[in-house]
Amino acid sequence: MNGEPIETAKEFKYLGRILSDDDSDEPCVDRNLRRAKQKWGRISRILSSEGASPKVMATFHKSVVQSVLLYGSETWVLTKSMIAKLASFHRRCARYVTRMHIRPNDPNNLDGEWTYPPTATVLEAAGLWSIMTYVRRRRITI
Repeated sequence: MNGEPIETAKEFKYLGRILSDDDSDEPCVDRNLRRAKQKWGRISRILSSEGASPKVMATFHKSVVQSVLLYGSETWVLTKSMIAKLASFHRRCARYVTRMHIRPNDPNNLDGEWTYPPTATVLEAAGLWSIMTYVRRRRITI
């Protein structure tokens, strides 16, 4: 402009949404994921120290953490890697709520075998849906 080069930005925030030069929604997903992890970290520590039941923890997860995680998601165009990130966090929270963690079969882990509780069982015990159900209900584009 007037002989001066105009600086270009790779990402910038506009009306609370991160816009990127490649028109990807990955920065939005990553930002919401960071914020949701922070909220879950704070809430889960308090609830655990107070001895909250899995039902109460799941209720807080649904009302607070998922609201932060999926804020603005109606306009996202999700890739498989973005869905995998969201689903991974969602499953970890459900495993924490239900205390159905992935564990080694042997306490000393000498055999290298691990027990993986089925995701559907964990989500059902926590009273949560799969991340794909939330995506479909919110009409997020894949």
